[in-house]
Amino acid sequence: MGASEWGFLLDENVGRSVAEELAHRGYHAELVVDPLAPGVADYADVLPYAREYDLVVVTKDYSDFSAVSPDEHEGAILIARHDHTAADMATGIDTLVDAYPSRESFRGRQEFLDDWIP
Repeated sequence: MGASEWGFLLDENVGRSVAEELAHRGYHAELVVDPLAPGVADYADVLPYAREYDLVVVTKDYSDFSAVSPDEHEGAILIARHDHTAADMATGIDTLVDAYPSRESFRGRQEFLDDWIP
């Protein structure tokens, strides 16, 4: 499966360096603050934007997003640890993407990225 099938919306707490690393690997990656304003609401702004553009949300706000019902998102990658490098996070996302047979099979699912980083 190609990276181009997957798109990611990185919460502002993840960082531009991760978006750049993902883009370098062939993924569509946006930082929330680019299409939306800094500090926008997760439920009112981030989730609807991600749904409209079929983007997987990547966030360190795992306590907020882990409570979201599967039918309310296009997929979420949650990050519990805050000490991963951008390259490690991108490698973890590569590994996660490779484990799913298609982008569609990840729709509505949540995974902790920490589990996918060696």
